[in-house]
Amino acid sequence: MIDACSESAVLFFDVDGTLTSFDPDDMTDKDFNAIHPSKAVVDAFGRLRNAGHQAFICTGRPLWLIADGLRALNPAGIVAMAGATLEIEGRVVHEDCFDEDIVEELARRVVDAGIEVFFESNAATFALEPVGVECSSLIGTSVVHSAEEMRVEGRLRVGKVCITAGDLARVASDDGFIDREFELCNTGGQNRELSPRGIDKGVGVARALAYLGREGNARTFGFGDSGNDLGMLAAVETAVAMGNAMPEVKAVADYVTDDVAHDGTVTAMRHFGLI
Repeated sequence: MIDACSESAVLFFDVDGTLTSFDPDDMTDKDFNAIHPSKAVVDAFGRLRNAGHQAFICTGRPLWLIADGLRALNPAGIVAMAGATLEIEGRVVHEDCFDEDIVEELARRVVDAGIEVFFESNAATFALEPVGVECSSLIGTSVVHSAEEMRVEGRLRVGKVCITAGDLARVASDDGFIDREFELCNTGGQNRELSPRGIDKGVGVARALAYLGREGNARTFGFGDSGNDLGMLAAVETAVAMGNAMPEVKAVADYVTDDVAHDGTVTAMRHFGLI
């Protein structure tokens, strides 16, 4: 663990529950594009840049949900979709997606179960709803009733799926489909994320560091609060858990900071001499 940092560092910040407030059990009718970091966080990012450090957003959100308020932080890049996507200077330099047949099979199971599940691409989030339901519980999603309606220019570019724990059990059955084809992550409350096999935020961190030409993880920091941050925290030299983090996240942290409501990221940056 680094106690202070006088040389250039690379930092990776989760968004929901880390840079901005987030309640995993209260997502209905929330406009996630309307959530902005605090002034203290904005100021801290400016001070990081002035000190020569490079800050990445490292989030489960797809690129379309990286709101203007987040981009205004002027990050060095964005690791999106829980590690499946890397964007540098506004250009996608890497993107992992599920094989189309996997998306089609999961969608078939969802339709058969008559439940709501969110299929995420970097261009849009599709709410796969039962027939007759034309309104999603999340603002900004596109309501569909089949995998075919998720195609963009003829292709299925799904990189992550969000589903509740109870509904996951309904589509998993006992044939090993979920374990075989997906990385499963608990992101808090009843929320679960499905990512392509072998993909997590740690993979995204490694790709970002490689893009920067960094060897190893010296002088790297990760800030997170939920299960999908564990890969990121394992990939950096110094792992910071928010005060509101899940117990399993705090358990692997080198430092536990204040909660998101009290700008814990800023507290930690000061603690390590980064700003």
